[in-house]
Amino acid sequence: MHLGDVNRSPSRFTRGATGNKTPMTTGNGGSAGRIGPLALLPVLGLLMVGAGLLVTGPAADHPPLTAEDAVSRWFAARRGGTATGVSEWLTFVASTESVIGVTVVCVVALVVLPRAPRWPEALFLVGSVAAQSALFLLVTVCVERPRPDVPRLEPAPPTSSFPSGHVGASLALYGGLATLAVTRLRGPWRYVAAGLLLMVPPAVAVSRLYGGMHHPSDVVGGLVNGAGVLLVMARALLSPPLRRPERAPGRSWAGVRAWAPDRVPGGPSAGARTDMRAVRRGPRREPGGDDVRVAAGRRAAKTAGGGGSRGGGPGPDGAGREP
Repeated sequence: MHLGDVNRSPSRFTRGATGNKTPMTTGNGGSAGRIGPLALLPVLGLLMVGAGLLVTGPAADHPPLTAEDAVSRWFAARRGGTATGVSEWLTFVASTESVIGVTVVCVVALVVLPRAPRWPEALFLVGSVAAQSALFLLVTVCVERPRPDVPRLEPAPPTSSFPSGHVGASLALYGGLATLAVTRLRGPWRYVAAGLLLMVPPAVAVSRLYGGMHHPSDVVGGLVNGAGVLLVMARALLSPPLRRPERAPGRSWAGVRAWAPDRVPGGPSAGARTDMRAVRRGPRREPGGDDVRVAAGRRAAKTAGGGGSRGGGPGPDGAGREP
């Protein structure tokens, strides 16, 4: 690759404050980097449907699914007292009304309270809750699974038992708030807040087992659904967009950087760098005792004289020398 190859495409470079040419990024790279991960949501939905059909079909008669009824009976035999009240409270926390209400309050706070509205964070929270609900409804339409055969603490909703909608919604909401706490706040207390928020989804999962509303595999499916949606939405809305620099076909940026004009020996800026190094070092002393000009002046004189003392032109002091 020659220097001319770089100079023939000046539209791909921009000159910075130091005069060096640096590659520009494409204008549509950020949009592609943000929209691309959202294509994984349908894939996640298909995987959840496949898992539900597997749980209700070929895997239903094999361990560990054959032990799920025993787990439901174990929880049903230990109900009563304070545990029942806590279970009812956790069910309310993860209910549709509560999730929507908390989401609206948090979104309004993200948009109104800061000096500049935090739209990406607000969209991340709304998108996570909405996408989780959409995937949950998709799976329940495709998968038919009855509730555990034990007395239940509340009326069973008409949807399928797989996956748990309460567990998925609680993880999408409170897991999303924990993600914002870790990535957008400062100070060590943010990890404490995130830890407290992340304790809600597992507690909701246990409460759903305790109330006889779901099988263990149902709550696992809800956790997977909520976690998968969070990962996709965080990648799409919270992480920096992918911006790829343009380059000529068949050429790498490593080669362009190596042959940039400011790095080519004798290039337009090589002398400037030599001058700066010479000024920083200051004048040097030679054994003869006479001050020697800085390296930049000496090199300029040699270039003007066609080779300095070895040629026939004038030396640094202007006097010609015979060979």
